[in-house]
Amino acid sequence: MNESSQREIRNVLIGILASVVLVALLALVFGPTRAGGGSTVDISAVFGRADGLQIGAPVHAAGVQVGEVAALELTDRFRVRAILRIDPSVNLDTDASATIVTDGIFGGKLVRLDIGGGDQMIGDGDQIGFTEDAIVLDDLLELIISQAKAAQKEDAK
Repeated sequence: MNESSQREIRNVLIGILASVVLVALLALVFGPTRAGGGSTVDISAVFGRADGLQIGAPVHAAGVQVGEVAALELTDRFRVRAILRIDPSVNLDTDASATIVTDGIFGGKLVRLDIGGGDQMIGDGDQIGFTEDAIVLDDLLELIISQAKAAQKEDAK
């Protein structure tokens, strides 16, 4: 083999190695993160409305993502049970609450957990007792418009 073909083979091998390292680095940075070596805790929260909430939506506590929505199911009373898969290091009290909120003005829905201050902790498979449903922008606008119309009628009298 002459020197130019050896250089070509070396360049190809270096390119392949660089590609493999780049793919591995991207997988580490953008791949799923699981604290505690992959272990999680599943808790449930029952909402009256879950408009816009989807499986895979983030679950936040104190502004930090601590899990995701693992499942959504309709109960026999036409309520929505969300299974939240969260990091086991997040200790939720029995008086913790879960709220469906919008991430920014036009962002997607997520579940916000407020840890609470009770003495007993919620364990794997338990349910959060206090929940607040999603606010639907159309309902909010309708409420504002109806209040404005009522105020106009009061001013006209």
